[in-house]
Amino acid sequence: MKVFFIVRILTVETNYVRCAYAIGKTPISFSLLEGGSVMSAFEQRKKRLYLFIVFGFAWGLLAITLAAPHVPGFYLAGFIAIAPLLAAYPLQITNYDQSFLAHVFVLSRPNNWWIVAVLVPFLFSFILLSTYSLTAHPLVFNPFVWVIVFAVALFQEIGWRGFLQRELSRLLFWKSSLVIGIISACWHIPIALILFDTSDTLLMMLVVYFVLAAAPLAFIVGATKSVFPSTFMQTGLFILLLLTTGYYQAVVVFFALLIMLNGVVMLLNAVFPSKFTNTFKLK
Repeated sequence: MKVFFIVRILTVETNYVRCAYAIGKTPISFSLLEGGSVMSAFEQRKKRLYLFIVFGFAWGLLAITLAAPHVPGFYLAGFIAIAPLLAAYPLQITNYDQSFLAHVFVLSRPNNWWIVAVLVPFLFSFILLSTYSLTAHPLVFNPFVWVIVFAVALFQEIGWRGFLQRELSRLLFWKSSLVIGIISACWHIPIALILFDTSDTLLMMLVVYFVLAAAPLAFIVGATKSVFPSTFMQTGLFILLLLTTGYYQAVVVFFALLIMLNGVVMLLNAVFPSKFTNTFKLK
């Protein structure tokens, strides 16, 4: 009995491999592999490796804090803050020809959407401060604190939206934003509990904040092709959230405004869908 083995590779456009086996005169053909499946598996490994690094590095340092309480938590917090950036850099330079800074939306020119990103925290502040008498901690007026918060927000924007959300470009805007928000919230929970001894109420506020802020921040990155405007917005909104702590009604208004902002983003994304798809498309 003659056994013939035929492998035929179709056009590159289809990336499709078909194997046919012929036993005697009766051919049996079946689909062995779609070209995209290998690439999809490779992309999944990149995402898993990124999450392994960013969670392993940060939570590993937290374990050191628990094992050696004499180690200053402030210094460890600084190293933990760079975990998203630290995880993104080696994966980007080993998998893409594009420069790292260009890939994570650092090398972009300002446009009109930058103004929108800066005005959003000011609008939130105006509404809250004109309605409630919020008592600001003296550290809020320290420029060094703003620089630290901005730097931490920038490192995280580069990692979460500059790298990871781009890896999730196959997902729709809202689904990928929700995934990033939930992952970011989970990553912050032990950090807030161990390093800052956060109360349960503030912890819940932080979780809700990271989930609700994910879509507006992602849209700003998509509209500006830069992580700097989203970093400005993140810095302003986060400090404003901390100011509302202890004022129940102000917290409710803050999150109500954040939900309304998501509604505005929903309309903007419907009008300008290419802002997200074109920016986060992998090259």
